[in-house]
Amino acid sequence: MPTPHPLEPYLTSVRRPSRYLGGELFSTFKDPAAVNLRFALAFPDLYEVGMSYLGLKILYHLLNARPEVWAERFFAPAPDLARLLKEQNLPLVSLESGTPLSSFDLIGFSLPYELGYTNVLAMLQQGGVPLQSRDRREGHPLVLAGGPCVFNPEPLADFFDGLVIGDGEEVVQELVAAWLRWKQEGRSRNDLLQSLAAIAGVYVPAVHHPDPAGITVPTVAIKKRLLADLDQADYPTLSPLPYHRVIHDRLSVEIARGCTRGCRFCQAGFIYRPVRERSPQKVWQLLEEGLKEYGYDEATLLSLSSGDYTCLGQLLPALMERWSKSRVAISLPSLRVDTLSQEMIDQVLRVRKTGFTLAPEAGTQRLRDVINKNIREEEILETARSVFQSGWRVLKLYFMIGLPTETRADLLGLIDLVKKIQRVGRGVSSQVQINVGVSTFVPKPHTPLQWAAQLTLEESRERIAFIQKGLRGKAIQIKWNDPRMSFLEGLLARGNRRAGAVIASAYRHGAYLDAWGEYFNWPAWEQALQETDYASGALFGEQDPEKPLPWDFIDTGVDREYLQEEYRRGFTGQLTPDCRQGDCQQCGLCPDRGVAPLVHPRFDPPDEVEASITAPDSPLKKFRLRLSKKGPARFLGHLEWKEALIRAFRRAEIPLFFSQGFHPLPKVSFGPALPVGLASAGEGVDIQCLGEVRASDIREKCSGRFFPGTELLAVEEVPLNSPLPRPNRQRYEVEIAGADFDPGAIPLFLEAKSRSVALSGKNGPVDLRPLVEELQALPEENGRMQLRWVLISGTGVEIRPEAVLEHIFNLPETKRRQVVIIKV
Repeated sequence: MPTPHPLEPYLTSVRRPSRYLGGELFSTFKDPAAVNLRFALAFPDLYEVGMSYLGLKILYHLLNARPEVWAERFFAPAPDLARLLKEQNLPLVSLESGTPLSSFDLIGFSLPYELGYTNVLAMLQQGGVPLQSRDRREGHPLVLAGGPCVFNPEPLADFFDGLVIGDGEEVVQELVAAWLRWKQEGRSRNDLLQSLAAIAGVYVPAVHHPDPAGITVPTVAIKKRLLADLDQADYPTLSPLPYHRVIHDRLSVEIARGCTRGCRFCQAGFIYRPVRERSPQKVWQLLEEGLKEYGYDEATLLSLSSGDYTCLGQLLPALMERWSKSRVAISLPSLRVDTLSQEMIDQVLRVRKTGFTLAPEAGTQRLRDVINKNIREEEILETARSVFQSGWRVLKLYFMIGLPTETRADLLGLIDLVKKIQRVGRGVSSQVQINVGVSTFVPKPHTPLQWAAQLTLEESRERIAFIQKGLRGKAIQIKWNDPRMSFLEGLLARGNRRAGAVIASAYRHGAYLDAWGEYFNWPAWEQALQETDYASGALFGEQDPEKPLPWDFIDTGVDREYLQEEYRRGFTGQLTPDCRQGDCQQCGLCPDRGVAPLVHPRFDPPDEVEASITAPDSPLKKFRLRLSKKGPARFLGHLEWKEALIRAFRRAEIPLFFSQGFHPLPKVSFGPALPVGLASAGEGVDIQCLGEVRASDIREKCSGRFFPGTELLAVEEVPLNSPLPRPNRQRYEVEIAGADFDPGAIPLFLEAKSRSVALSGKNGPVDLRPLVEELQALPEENGRMQLRWVLISGTGVEIRPEAVLEHIFNLPETKRRQVVIIKV
């Protein structure tokens, strides 16, 4: 079981402290003395981003399934906590055990995007680990990385001891086995690096290409790891359940990996070939187990192109039949226009509307042919019409600017296409809103467009301004990626080893959380480019397809000659069909690796499909619950606690009654919000239920379903018209050190006729005297004293209970942070 996290005393000083609590449901806790290998799984971004990343969940599950290994999680702290760690001289610690990063044996970073590179350096430094691989000695952790970014590992080579190319399910087991053998044999760190270099798919710069100048291209070939059959690898049914809403706050089940559509700009479509579909029977099983345990009200069928899943037409209706009556929505990300049917739209609508995005990518047919985006304008308009006719009033469109051969005519075509879609929508409703997202095209390694030019900053700004001018109007909203971010993404994506010096310099100058607009530090990168004299301009022009590239030694299985041919075909607008639906396109992967696309054309639903069905004439009842909010739960904000409780009720299969409309919500009522950090011995919550349910049923079903710090204390049925009580007198208590207690504070306050104080957020002074009653201190025991008081509310002036500690007992802020006030 988890112990109090070492950061708890500081969490009231930061925003969203629930990011750092640890101890979530389904986390893994082991005895450190009983394991042989401590593995740190690090994600270089905020918790809510990292906890949405499927790769991290898969590795966490696989590693912790081994009794001799304990994998724990690390995320980049937000700037407020990063400053606090520095001020208090505290290390970055794991969520599970609060162990410093430097105390782990292996550190594995997941790198899904380039703008997270400076976060890696920050986390290493915060954790007490040398930034450069060459500076790590015996006793230091081994630092590894995986993810799509490592398909060009050279900009990262100075920082990592090893980089894992391709699918991680099998290779992570080989890495663990190699480390355990090395540890048992008591060999040197260099011996360990040599062992890792012998593992297929692992690039060890110090062994494979020790070139500190970063001038030459490695000659060794590193073949990507490829999991041929997704069903053969263990997949996480359960992984830590966040306390609060994360970026993708739903159950994600990967239904397929890889895509052979052949969009020439899409890196994922080439590095994750071939298509491998998870069997529909396994998808069904994972959804069945995961939705019951997590309590989510939405599940997503995850792949690069969900609509291409071969038996989706059979699977989706069966899933909706199974889960719609339980108010679970099934969403399909990454839908292509040409795979979206009216039947599919109707199925998604059976529960509620989820977001709807179409990605034409380019505004003209000519330019869509250049990038092999094989969809016609008629299909785009017809899909938009179906979406609007089905009830959607907001549609998001995604476009890229700066694609090869783009001209002013293509930008005018983009503007014209958006207006056509708007006209289609207005033919259905006058309330239609079009949200247009625009980003600058960034050439990525291992794609046919890896040789293409990228727009300069000025060109990007000019084209965005042109589109803005052409799409003025209240019903069209335009958002765009900062061209400076796209510039850096291109710089790092196609960089060589010398780009590592730019990353290190930018970090020294303060670059951190660069993917977040509010934290993006462009001056730091400008200084870094000047300081390193990195020839970034040369990277942004068109590259010679005959010259070597820094990442050529990474073998994805797709032939370089095939990419060159696709690059040439793009400039002539020739389309290349999907090999799943026609002849092999000779990319080179399947015969070289002995694999083939794996698809499942048929799905037969289980004979007995369980569904939560409540009769229409079932009675409606209201129950009043009293719940504790202590320990880690006290750091949840009001909305976070509310969402976590509703998930708990769903996990307990409480038959909640839902509102009507396009977005039904459970009928759950809460009392006034508690300040973050304040504990409560009993918070009131009312829930409405449909069916023959009793208070004893709720008590039994909820047993063990809540998260740490929250416990069901009492439950009773109340009349439907009974409002949740809101008392105007509330008792609090707190325990402080006897040495911090001023015995004269209580009589001084009680004898005063008034006590005017200045409170944050209040206009003018506030008189505390009429707002505080029954102020008392119990006798000191073992050097501790308990203080009690009652706060009066409903007078028009509301004060927080910590104001009593500050203004009556004169407890300084550092002391106030260390005590726990309890609402009794």
